[in-house]
Amino acid sequence: MRHRRGQAAVEWLALMSVCTAAAIALMGPLRDAVASARLSAPPAAVAPGPAIPVLRAAPLPDGDGARVVAIANDLLALGIVEEPPGSNRSPAILQFTDGNAEAWCADFVSWVLRAAGMPFTGGASGGWRLAWTGDVRAWFALRGRYRERLVADPQPGDIIWFRRGHVGIVVRADARTVETIEGNAGDAVRARTYTAWRGNTDIDGFGRPG
Repeated sequence: MRHRRGQAAVEWLALMSVCTAAAIALMGPLRDAVASARLSAPPAAVAPGPAIPVLRAAPLPDGDGARVVAIANDLLALGIVEEPPGSNRSPAILQFTDGNAEAWCADFVSWVLRAAGMPFTGGASGGWRLAWTGDVRAWFALRGRYRERLVADPQPGDIIWFRRGHVGIVVRADARTVETIEGNAGDAVRARTYTAWRGNTDIDGFGRPG
């Protein structure tokens, strides 16, 4: 009798192991399908334009990339920093993040694209805000607008994606140098320059809004 009970227990454990393995195998494709459906959703209605004051009195320039760069430059000029340092907070930053104290480089990019009239879709805050950098890359890739570093031709207004989990906005680029404006760069909105960028393995690639 003990032998039968022991054998039944072993068989039950084996059955549970098989069921668990099958469930795990199904989770990956299901998660990917849900993310793809969310990021490919049509644009949702968004609230009125951002409230952060901008410096320019003239209208935004024509051209998608020029508009993105102009807004990023306005924000850079405001000297936005975390208050206190390391808090992921300040009055302006909490507008980028829609009130969430979180790593905010992707929120910064999301806010700028929305202000330029080219919002992300499928994200938080009515769709315009992608808070995770992986979602930023995936959003462009789903639309055929992402180019990896070795074949990319970055232009002003493109979104640069770093493998360490960081994003920024391209201000200008040539064969040797990429200049950016980035949120959450040393706890602030900062300008950065990357030389010999084609060989910089931390740079994964570039997404093009529009």
